[in-house]
Amino acid sequence: MAETFLVISLCILLIYAEAKRDFSIEVEDITVNLKDITFIKSLNFSQTNKQTMNMDLIFNRNISKWPARASLYLLTKAKRRISLFQVNFDVCRLLQDRAPNNFLSIFKKELLRTSNVPHRGPFVENVLYWARNYSVNEDAFPSTLPETAWEFVFNINSNDLNAGFFKISGHVRK
Repeated sequence: MAETFLVISLCILLIYAEAKRDFSIEVEDITVNLKDITFIKSLNFSQTNKQTMNMDLIFNRNISKWPARASLYLLTKAKRRISLFQVNFDVCRLLQDRAPNNFLSIFKKELLRTSNVPHRGPFVENVLYWARNYSVNEDAFPSTLPETAWEFVFNINSNDLNAGFFKISGHVRK
């Protein structure tokens, strides 16, 4: 019985891993709002194309604790937001430990691959942290996704959700 379960599990895994993706994940807009965020000197985003982004970040002081919130929404045609998740976490701990959910794990892995962001805190004052050609790895998602609009919101201070944030929005296209 255990052997049968193992064989079936391996077959499903191989089908999932080898399945061709019938979609692309595109970024359409990046909005940054640093209102009431005193510990960030500068935060800038740019797009290389519809699938890759760049970021530059400089802090005003050393940062060893950074409470934040990440949220992912699907947007309906009527512009209604359907929440897929909202999670509070400490950015410094996230970089050195396991991510609290799979989506943040995908985000973290790509960020560490494409940037000079430290794998362990603290972030240092007046150092330029950058990410170049950050992209969404479509292979990290199920082999099929519905065509939809999406929005990722990163609240820079989870203790004050009305303070600064950055928002990345886009589409899943067939």
